[in-house]
Amino acid sequence: MLVAVIVGVALTWWRVPLEWENVDEHLRGFPDSDQGLHRLRPLVLTGLFFFPALLTFWYACLGMMDRWLVREFLQSMLICYGGILLIFFLIDFSAKASRLSEGGDTGMGALIYYTRLSPFIVTLLLPLGLLFSTMYCVSRISRSRELVATLQSGRSILRVMWPIYLCATFAALFHLGCSFHWAPVADGEKSANMDEIRGRTGKLMDNAVYYYAPGRRMWMIREIPRGFDRGQPMLGVEVTTLNQDGSLKSRLYAKSATWEESDRVWKFYDAELTDHYKNQAPIFVSLPDPHQLPGWRETPAQIVKKGFDARHMGMPDLSGMMLREPSEPWLQRDYSRYATQWHYRMALPVSCLLYVMIAIPFCFYVTRRPRGGAMAITMIVTILHVLISSVALALGESGNMTPMLAAWLPVVLFAIFGVWMMRQRINA
Repeated sequence: MLVAVIVGVALTWWRVPLEWENVDEHLRGFPDSDQGLHRLRPLVLTGLFFFPALLTFWYACLGMMDRWLVREFLQSMLICYGGILLIFFLIDFSAKASRLSEGGDTGMGALIYYTRLSPFIVTLLLPLGLLFSTMYCVSRISRSRELVATLQSGRSILRVMWPIYLCATFAALFHLGCSFHWAPVADGEKSANMDEIRGRTGKLMDNAVYYYAPGRRMWMIREIPRGFDRGQPMLGVEVTTLNQDGSLKSRLYAKSATWEESDRVWKFYDAELTDHYKNQAPIFVSLPDPHQLPGWRETPAQIVKKGFDARHMGMPDLSGMMLREPSEPWLQRDYSRYATQWHYRMALPVSCLLYVMIAIPFCFYVTRRPRGGAMAITMIVTILHVLISSVALALGESGNMTPMLAAWLPVVLFAIFGVWMMRQRINA
């Protein structure tokens, strides 16, 4: 336990101050974000660093039988979850090895890339790893002498298996901490990370579209780099200005554009402007290089924020997009996407506990009954849960189902099924 505490203190001392700096930098660029949730990020990260210490303290408080079951379960996790992670790494690395080698050092490039992607990989495979670990562990120990003797002494199956349920609960909390911000963001930035490892400019997004209503300007940007807030130019910029009646007023083309935050000035490079008048041919206007526009109020942060995929936004960013519920139908659909993903961030970690609730009653037998059929049924039920969750999520994002219902309905249904199966097993 002392080692876990020392490691937690060291990681907190090293990483949490950097996270505070990242939060302050983000809030400067996105001042309309949910500042309260963003300022929780360093605290959540501290909790994740001290999670091993919490687990070792909990293990020290257990009895002899519970410790034995926890050790058996952790061994199964090492085999099953470790094997899944290894297979994922080998398949993914074999597909990306040629691109990682473009940076010169394949090993260092792979280390940097997969370290940055690790929060997403861990959370993506954790529910599946828990499922296989529970199936393997419970089916292996079902006929052990220790377990049979414990059941004959009067303990219920639920009391015997409660350490595994608690392990799954801890895993769900860890999953929730990673999904709070770092896992979805790591998934969204993997393309930019790969570009930087290859020696190129990391792209944050492609083909961004943003409409600034007060100025009636439509922005279309081909490529936005990750360092757009640090002076890196945005490429392929087109700004269309409309009249009050919606007709075309002017169109500005530029190969690149930057935003000077200190002066609040837009600078367009290699730009050309066309003015459009009713029943007349377009008029091409010569522009200086760079063409400066100090009066425009929109910022790159506003453009980028609208272009983010909701699946790649953390809970603080999603909450910021939900602060103002829009009334227009086309904006309401955007709100449904953000709200559904926000609730899904809360519901997805519960699948760690849900899969354990389903696997234990199917795989626990004290007779010589074959295990293959029960394991097959467990896998079928899990696949059904994934399928129904995907359908409900799509309905929620499209606005055809309330966001909370879309995120939580599959979890509640299969949790009821798991409780019912455990009652059947106890009665049997």
